[in-house]
Amino acid sequence: MDNQIFGPLELPSGKTISFREGRGRDRANVIQAQKMTIDNMASATLLIDSILAVKCIVEENGVAVNGDYRSMFEDMSSSDLDYYMAVRQELFGMTEERKNKVKEAASFLLSKLTSTDSSKLQSTAMPAATVSG
Repeated sequence: MDNQIFGPLELPSGKTISFREGRGRDRANVIQAQKMTIDNMASATLLIDSILAVKCIVEENGVAVNGDYRSMFEDMSSSDLDYYMAVRQELFGMTEERKNKVKEAASFLLSKLTSTDSSKLQSTAMPAATVSG
């Protein structure tokens, strides 16, 4: 699998980073390490996206990172993180062009939709309810 490296990107602080696109396993690792409850789901999701982005940094100021992305995340300034996240969103996020492609793909799939006979899917183990009157 080809890992393209993007960078160096100069952050508002003057620090430079190089990074790669995230993978499913990166997201899974970050989610597993994050404590989520029903009460903090929205904030945890935002935090996961930020931590995932930092996990994908491969170089800082021209030096390979040591893999301790949690410490990197904790030490990164808000302005650097916000800027980096905005760049990532532009590179990997849902741009208008991608949204249009998604709509085209969904339209195509809906036009090819086939249905099954739902009566064959119902279980015969339980009789249907009847109304007596």
